[in-house]
Amino acid sequence: MTKYLHITILLAVFTMLPLSAQTLEIDSFEQSATAWTSVSCGSEWTENPDIIGLNRSCGTLMIVRAPGCDNWSGALKALSTPITGYRYVHVLMYRNNTNLPNLKVYDPEKENESADLEPMTTNIVANQWQDVVFDVQNHAINFIFLMVDRTDIDQDAWMYIDDILLSNDPTPRTSPNAVCEQSPSTPSEDAYTLVWNEDFTDATLDRKVWNIEVNGDGGGNNELQYYCEKGVTLATEPTTGKRCLMLTATKEDYYGKKCTSGRVNTKNNLYYTFGKIEARIKFPNTANGLWPAFWQMGNDFDQVGWPRCGETDIIELGNVNGINRGTQDRYFNGALHLGSAWNTVWSDAQDITYRYSVEDTFHIVTMIWTPTSIDMYMDRDAHPGVKPYFHADLEPNNDANYDRSRVFAKPNFIIANLAVGGNFPQIWDINKITALANGPRSVYIDWIRIYQQGTDKETFVSPSPSDDIEPENGTAVDNIILSQPAQKVIMNGQLYIRKDGQLYNIVGQPL
Repeated sequence: MTKYLHITILLAVFTMLPLSAQTLEIDSFEQSATAWTSVSCGSEWTENPDIIGLNRSCGTLMIVRAPGCDNWSGALKALSTPITGYRYVHVLMYRNNTNLPNLKVYDPEKENESADLEPMTTNIVANQWQDVVFDVQNHAINFIFLMVDRTDIDQDAWMYIDDILLSNDPTPRTSPNAVCEQSPSTPSEDAYTLVWNEDFTDATLDRKVWNIEVNGDGGGNNELQYYCEKGVTLATEPTTGKRCLMLTATKEDYYGKKCTSGRVNTKNNLYYTFGKIEARIKFPNTANGLWPAFWQMGNDFDQVGWPRCGETDIIELGNVNGINRGTQDRYFNGALHLGSAWNTVWSDAQDITYRYSVEDTFHIVTMIWTPTSIDMYMDRDAHPGVKPYFHADLEPNNDANYDRSRVFAKPNFIIANLAVGGNFPQIWDINKITALANGPRSVYIDWIRIYQQGTDKETFVSPSPSDDIEPENGTAVDNIILSQPAQKVIMNGQLYIRKDGQLYNIVGQPL
């Protein structure tokens, strides 16, 4: 009788207190999650993947349950002393599905009972932060154990959790929490100016900019396709009606290969050093065997070869890890490669299983490239606070071939391609390329844009047709660019023309 009277008195006291005194923070995950223990599958502290909406803090705890893990997979925090007097547990949650999570609380006051609880919040949403509320029914709480998904699953289920509160108010939180300060190393959007835009709206592909590759050499990765001109077209994307660059893979016999596809690059035509590059791309369903990529390499490729030129893979889809996990539609990576020879390559590949599919609809991929770092992002337009899926510091090295501060500080050209099979998906039999079983598949690129800040370390070179230049006086520039190849060059934020190795200013005066 005394025990229950004690709990009743405590609840009465808390009921009379103002709301601010009726809440107790269990964890905000701002610095770490060391007090939490993974159960059955896995959990780890991570930066907030989507600093937008309800949760704008910096740190979160990610909990994953894979199909082979127990249905009680989750994370547990033991409390030093039992907590009483709170009726509800609030958890900010970001999930990849709409299934119900589960909360287990252990109550030493009730003959060592534990309770498995489903949330009061029944309208669970995916891919956005929401406050999920559990009624702990006046249990004294000795531990909090959050489980991801107790249903039968055939692919990964996961959730990010943050700002766990005990409360006597069941009303879900609707006001955003404290804003996470962004890294000062990331330049603001106001710092960039558009220097080049390719929207593929012309009748034909601009061959002064774009080279169409024709070869069946396997790309150095034992790929199955023959790259040819028929794999590269300008066409209308059927769902949106957008005019796009279309790279198409087709299962067919062609010059000894079992399929064709498309690959383009801007080598020796358009290249740049540092800035922000963005592309709006619709990737096909890659399962299984397609390997689309948007990337760049050093424009000194013809002189020094690969990997000395350096390679930056802004995004690649179709890796064998995604195939094995059944997550191809949201598994992708960014990467850096450099070295002295093909068999002595240093690589930094960072993969991610994303919160949602990035196939079969348009998405904007962004890379911010500065003298000190490279960061890559998915869908910053829709999620301005999203964290990079790839980050690398461009650190110096005494060996010039492995000096990231040097190799990734020189002009790069752009590449887009759709490979079929090879070492990346680890499929070398055309009959196992299931992605092409029902016909051709295509990558659609709506546009590509390059922005720069106008610093003295940036460079930009591109072909310059006469209608791109509007001199303030005189016609000297028109005479310079009548015969190709003339190139537009932006240095220190100023426009110049390069012709036959000579630089000219905007009115055609040689420098």
